[in-house]
Amino acid sequence: MDSTLKALHRNVAEWLAGPSGSVFLHLVIILALLFLVDLSAPPEDLATVEVVYLEPDAPPIEPPPPPIEPPSPDPEPDPSILQPPEPGPADEPPAPPPPEEFGQNPSLESTPELGFDPAISVLVIKDIPRGGLGQRMGAENRQKAGDLHGGPWAPYAEVSVRRALEWLRTNQNPDGSWSTHDREAMTGLAILTYLAHGETTASVEFGETVKRAVQYLVARQNAEGEFARIDTTAGTYAQAICVYAISEAYGMTRIPSLKPPMEKGVEVLIHGQQAGGGFDYRFEKGPRRDTSLGGWCSQAMKAAFIAGSENSRLKPAMDLAVADMKSAQKADGSFYYSNKDSHSTHGITAVAVLSMQLLGSGREKAVQNGLDFLRAAACDWKNPPNWPMYAWYYISQTKFHQGGGSWKSWNNQFAPEFIHHQNPDGSWDSAGLSLEAGTTGRENMHRVYATTMAALTLQVYYRFLPTYQPIAEKPVEAGAGDDVKIEVL
Repeated sequence: MDSTLKALHRNVAEWLAGPSGSVFLHLVIILALLFLVDLSAPPEDLATVEVVYLEPDAPPIEPPPPPIEPPSPDPEPDPSILQPPEPGPADEPPAPPPPEEFGQNPSLESTPELGFDPAISVLVIKDIPRGGLGQRMGAENRQKAGDLHGGPWAPYAEVSVRRALEWLRTNQNPDGSWSTHDREAMTGLAILTYLAHGETTASVEFGETVKRAVQYLVARQNAEGEFARIDTTAGTYAQAICVYAISEAYGMTRIPSLKPPMEKGVEVLIHGQQAGGGFDYRFEKGPRRDTSLGGWCSQAMKAAFIAGSENSRLKPAMDLAVADMKSAQKADGSFYYSNKDSHSTHGITAVAVLSMQLLGSGREKAVQNGLDFLRAAACDWKNPPNWPMYAWYYISQTKFHQGGGSWKSWNNQFAPEFIHHQNPDGSWDSAGLSLEAGTTGRENMHRVYATTMAALTLQVYYRFLPTYQPIAEKPVEAGAGDDVKIEVL
């Protein structure tokens, strides 16, 4: 029996190990699996889970940048604006008061000779490098600038500017100055207006006007380099504006006798700068600093730098001025006037922004924040801000240097306002003076101020080339034999 069972077991094992047994075992396994698997459809309410794979070190998603101001549609200017006014009798210029003497100021009875050589001056003007003032020279260059940056209002603005230049010529005082008070500052602004149009002492039409004006400022400067009494608020502003004008005059003419007045005037500004980079009335060194005065000083230092001032402290002073402007910014991007509790306006903010743009810091975050704040600025002649001609002068320049849709939109807004509100004789009255009598806190300057500021604003697209580039240190020789260096921006 045992042998029989053993034989049976052996036969079964051999059968299972053989082909037939292997097939049988696989069938049994398959049937068992079929009984274990549920082939019914899943319930309809079964939730679907979506699996998302994330990178372990993925950076956070940055919010989208703020939208760029869309450009306004091009307006259709009135062709009648291009018609020049009918010529009329020249206005009799007012008799100026006797000059106010200060320090060692020379007498105006004998104005200094400038040593002007037309051939040399015109030759050097052609060599002014890109980034300087060469783009102003000649109607063709100004027209090219208008085609690039002036928009549809460029030809109309040009006619307005020429009207203003003619009005200034007929209203120049016999001694070469303008106005009956603040004459140094007003004369400086008038010179800047002519220079912005490429009119120098070599100009056929306005050369004599510019020459007499420059002679007046040179005669007003005393031995210490002061063009006005810097122990007064008005005199402090006048000093900066006069340095600005003389520096541009030297940069565009290369008249050798203009370099010493420029250098002495620059030294007064640098000496008057505070340790933190700011400027205050009467160039005081106390805790107060003034954004408005700092703006004119910044423009003057930039002009002297372009003209080739050899003052070794000029570039550090410019850098300090940038630091001062940055210290005056508020959380909303605006800049305050003198201290954190003082007012912040579009005009004052534009002063700080333009100063930083001109001094080589246009890419700073502070500038962008200031430009964002200026998006809300408007040019409405019937509803002007305080000191409108001043504010619009600065805002227009900041928008121009910003470029793009911001400049195009602003240009299409302010240019027609200025052009349509020019007086028939070519002058301007401040927008603030159009308000009802008795309104306080508005601009209350004479026509020379309003006319020069308006013209300078309309000239913005060829006064300077738009640039955010840092100021380069490498000088370029002027090649005129007068050892003057020009800085490339």
